[in-house]
Amino acid sequence: MLDIRFLHSLAKHYASAGQGRRQLNEIANLAQHLAKQAIFTAQRGDLAAAEAQLASAEAQLKQGLSVCRRVEELNTLGSWRAALEEYTEAKLFVVYLTTGRVGKLSHPAITVEIYLGGLSDFVGELVRYAVKLATARKIVEVERLVELATLIVAAMSAMNLTGYLRSKFDQSKQHLRKLEDIRYDLSLRN
Repeated sequence: MLDIRFLHSLAKHYASAGQGRRQLNEIANLAQHLAKQAIFTAQRGDLAAAEAQLASAEAQLKQGLSVCRRVEELNTLGSWRAALEEYTEAKLFVVYLTTGRVGKLSHPAITVEIYLGGLSDFVGELVRYAVKLATARKIVEVERLVELATLIVAAMSAMNLTGYLRSKFDQSKQHLRKLEDIRYDLSLRN
């Protein structure tokens, strides 16, 4: 007949997943907020405070990972993935501003898709940073940003991205175009 024990185990798992989902949403929202704040802080030039905000975001992500380990299907939760992507973007930006390099990020929750989404958004941060540099007439630094964005877009175009990542890639191409426009405007003014 009916396996009542099995149904009870399903109900218990379902309740646990619901509780984990609520908990992960809360954690993800805070981590995403902290990562956004780190970007804004870095754009203003306060890298020490941005790194502190990233450390707080990392602590939240660590808690989120423990929730995901308990209920594995939560790894695909939209708010969790958005927080990871925002963190990736922020970390790439702060690392670039402090070291001048863009590369691998060591975090157990950053998958290839999360990294590529964050990298695409990072190109948008380069546009905002280029506006600040252009206002200060730092032409050489703007040129470096254009070169970096060109390399990123070229590398991503070779990947034949589809779905969500294709739309992120298309956004990064638009950001590259904005960077090229900034460079062009600067060349006309000199």
